[in-house]
Amino acid sequence: MPSDIQFRQLLLDVENDLTDEEHKRFVFLLGDDIPRRQRDAPLVVIFTTLIDLGRISERDCSYLMKIFEGMKLLTVAYRIAEFEARFAPPVKVPEDIQPIENGRNNSITPDELVNDFLTDGVIISDIEQTSSLDSPVINEPVTPITTLSLKNSDLEIFENDIWSDEFLQKINVKNIRPYEYQRVLVQSAIQAGNTIICLRAGGGKTLVAALLFKYYLIKKTTSENDKKFLAFFIVPRRAMLKEQLEKLKQVGNLRVVTCDEHIDVTQYTDNYDIIICTPQRLLNCLNAKTILVSNIDLLCFDDCHDSVTRNQYIGIMQYIMCKNIDYIPPVDSPPIIIGLTAIGVQSFSSSQVIRSLTDLCAIFNCLKITTLSEKENEEELERCVTRISDDEIIYVEKQDKYETLRKTIEKELKDLILYLFINKDTNPLRIFPEKRFDENGYDQNLELLKQSEQKNQHFSSVLLLNYTLHIYRHLRALTDLTPHMVLSDLKDQFEIMYKGREHPINIDTLIYNHCHDIFEKKLKEIEDSEQILTNSKLEKLVELLKNHAKNTNSRALILVEKIFYAKKICEFLENHSDLKNIIKPCWLVSQNSAGNVKLNRSQNTTLEEFQTGVHNVMISTDVVQAGLNIPQCSLVLRYDFVPDSIGTVQARVRARATDCKYYLITTKDSPNHIKERDSRQCEQNLKNILEIWKGISLDDFRQGVLQAKESFIQKWEESLLKTIALQTNISESTELTGDILCRACGYLLGKLDKVCQYENAHFISDHDFYNRIEEKIFNQPQIYARSSDIGKALCGSKNCRTQLGCIKKLNDYPEISPIYPLKCASIKIKSETGEMILKKKWSQMPFKFPKLSKNVDINNDDDIFYDASDSLPGDS
Repeated sequence: MPSDIQFRQLLLDVENDLTDEEHKRFVFLLGDDIPRRQRDAPLVVIFTTLIDLGRISERDCSYLMKIFEGMKLLTVAYRIAEFEARFAPPVKVPEDIQPIENGRNNSITPDELVNDFLTDGVIISDIEQTSSLDSPVINEPVTPITTLSLKNSDLEIFENDIWSDEFLQKINVKNIRPYEYQRVLVQSAIQAGNTIICLRAGGGKTLVAALLFKYYLIKKTTSENDKKFLAFFIVPRRAMLKEQLEKLKQVGNLRVVTCDEHIDVTQYTDNYDIIICTPQRLLNCLNAKTILVSNIDLLCFDDCHDSVTRNQYIGIMQYIMCKNIDYIPPVDSPPIIIGLTAIGVQSFSSSQVIRSLTDLCAIFNCLKITTLSEKENEEELERCVTRISDDEIIYVEKQDKYETLRKTIEKELKDLILYLFINKDTNPLRIFPEKRFDENGYDQNLELLKQSEQKNQHFSSVLLLNYTLHIYRHLRALTDLTPHMVLSDLKDQFEIMYKGREHPINIDTLIYNHCHDIFEKKLKEIEDSEQILTNSKLEKLVELLKNHAKNTNSRALILVEKIFYAKKICEFLENHSDLKNIIKPCWLVSQNSAGNVKLNRSQNTTLEEFQTGVHNVMISTDVVQAGLNIPQCSLVLRYDFVPDSIGTVQARVRARATDCKYYLITTKDSPNHIKERDSRQCEQNLKNILEIWKGISLDDFRQGVLQAKESFIQKWEESLLKTIALQTNISESTELTGDILCRACGYLLGKLDKVCQYENAHFISDHDFYNRIEEKIFNQPQIYARSSDIGKALCGSKNCRTQLGCIKKLNDYPEISPIYPLKCASIKIKSETGEMILKKKWSQMPFKFPKLSKNVDINNDDDIFYDASDSLPGDS
């Protein structure tokens, strides 16, 4: 129970929340509960009278809350409800929802939430792999390599001389003629050994890397009796795999392959020279010791400037540089390290620039930066590389009428969230986020509260928070889209969520019906008003597209932040009267994103139709744009969305045609124009940074790198020793005892000791598990190199039906397929002590799971064989 002082402080806060007009309305509603002579008195006097009359007390403020709800002052009512809940005794959970499991260990801390979202930063880490719905990168069959008849004199030309057409023919570089500045960079990098290559965006860093791959391949195969050459091209984003593959294939005699997320890297090591993959794919093999650093000849890290925040790049380098860790195999002959970057640092301070470059070189174990130093090479770069002719941040002015409507709907959605928390029918357990609605990090605070409720087995509260998170995130979209677009998508999303559950619990139905009625009413009001109010950003988008469409055979790419932005903007453009018969829009988003229902074939078809001109405008999320390579693309528009400096560079180089344009559409009060300006400045600073570097004494720079390298190695080794000790303790002392539950509703899925691991996927190998899930089979399977996804696995509770993972057939294990890999973020583990364990990745779980072996007894009752076509009963 709150103290008297805390209660009176609440009343003072309420007084401060009210305007003079609201004060008068409040007193009027009190009626005869307040003597007539006191009705003009200050609120503190009125509150004192209500206390004396027993209308309100520190134990019960429902009288006040009811009045403020009636006045539609939900912010004030929320303050009172949250105060009551903070000091109230625990609420008994209704019988129709999951049982409570209160316990000290069940409350989640902010540190736990942050750790769950961080990428594993040590080499022993692993990543979860269930079903990624991204389109697989299809690799061509292995092409027999053409034998090159080369001498040492040819290598000398490669290293130090001008490259004639005859020489390029001899080394089988036929399809592309490198620029002179690229030759200079290649030869400088060869002389440097390990190095960081700095070149502006669009300058052809990947071709430089391909030529270096070619050089080291020739050097090894001609001097070491045709020994196998193995190199890795590491890219930070999966969407970049296909693009880099196409670029490397321009240089002949390189057997190049991309390693998709569903493929074991070791499949390719014997038949290919260069494997393009994300860092975690290689790190997984190094962790498992299926690939040794000693067997790798060259490692090339794309976008290496971001390595300070990319722990996976560092994890790979630890296998090369940390020599005092018994876990790490000795490296007799370390690989050549090449880093590629186009981005400078944001600081102009010489000392900070030097420190950043020193750290970058230390991390990648190199002592020199390779860049252009001769004026004629820099002039050639400027002549030969396509420049964006029009590069602008476009600020749009807000429209008064639209802003009035937007703020009205924004307030109504905010009040809806507050109502759902205030109302005891929709929030029976009286949970409230710690942050206020208008504070930064409110959505993260909702996620934090949601994880706590998942730990506590409060399914009703999880449902409430899922609905409120959807409302809050759509509410923020009102600054970018029209109210009709936002509300219609919110209505559709709620319908999908609610109708996906066969037997919704009462609270689920109450929330859905209340919200659905509000959305329907507001949408009808907008339609009946016949006001054509649109967002000024959309109007500017239409204007730019109309002008761009005058160019024949052109393409425009619009980059947006959210999936439903892509879908809704595409619909808006399709139906816009000014764009009829002018543009043919389509939308494409990452299939790994929640809410996307396109399948691989549909995604590939959309991309092909954009390339061939069936569609001339594509709206895409930022994840997809990194892999798009459309020569006809002459316009790139960022729709008030700037992710980071890498995203800015990737977006700008999508515009490849002559006279190409790049715009950011935003408002002056948006943080995105500041982020875009900083990202551009960061790229433009590259030239200044390199000039600073050229003025540094090379001996002093090398000394600084060596000192930084020694410091990094010491920190890495200390961290690794702690991690190894922790994981050794886990593997020796932790037993697989406990239950696997649906994270959302707490429905029992199986026993912890029945969990088995296949590569990075984890599944339950128990017949009873198959009776505790519901299958949703795809019309078309998603086919990968060694497996295929044939459907989704849903929670067996008809109250829930949350997606738990996928249904996967394994080519290597047909006798035990399919398996049902579980997404770690969709399950929780209840230990024998009652502690709830929630992690984002399986690698973060404090358990070691047995790996799938071919020696599975399929006649045993505990085998994992199951016919995916069988119908599975749900719970009653």
